[in-house]
Amino acid sequence: MYKLAYNAIHNAIPMADTQPDTLENETENFKISILELQKKYGIGRDPLYARMRYLRIKTYKVLGKAHLDAEQVAHMDGLHEHIKANGRMEGYPVPQPSGPIEEEQTTPTTLTVAQTQAPAPNTNYSPQGKRSQSSPVDDVAAIIASAQSKAAGTLIAENVLAQHFIQNPELLPDELKAKIQESAQMPSVDPFAYADSLINIAMGSINAA
Repeated sequence: MYKLAYNAIHNAIPMADTQPDTLENETENFKISILELQKKYGIGRDPLYARMRYLRIKTYKVLGKAHLDAEQVAHMDGLHEHIKANGRMEGYPVPQPSGPIEEEQTTPTTLTVAQTQAPAPNTNYSPQGKRSQSSPVDDVAAIIASAQSKAAGTLIAENVLAQHFIQNPELLPDELKAKIQESAQMPSVDPFAYADSLINIAMGSINAA
């Protein structure tokens, strides 16, 4: 009687070795691993991942290792044949992105709080365009210093350009060249004759007195 009860209880409890291995069943959904693909195509890890980036493929993690599903492997095979025929990946039609979908972590509530806590913009600017917390007196002094620097720069540039045109008069406009030529044609003055005329004028003034 006790033996029959034990057998009934024992038969009602499934044995551990009869339960399906969920990890093995999950692995069956993926056709090939990264290492197997390297051996299949005879290429290294970097070229293989370059092809996967071109095809916009993301791998699935199974037992800590990267695997590709059947559809992804089909695209990899097609790209491999294309490279053998053309020597490059370009030209092979790029499929839609595949692989695990990453959920976005953005939360509207957090964004709203961040926006409401943003500091108000500072509207005080110095003459150089930088924000300043200085007093109005300091701002006026900075404006004057900036204006003086600009004026000095303008005068320096004007003097440099003038010296450049003096050394290169052929660069002047035609009307200015004509005026220079006119000034060169003015009659010269004899300094001794000019001095004698001044003496005569002075003597005439003395005699008249």
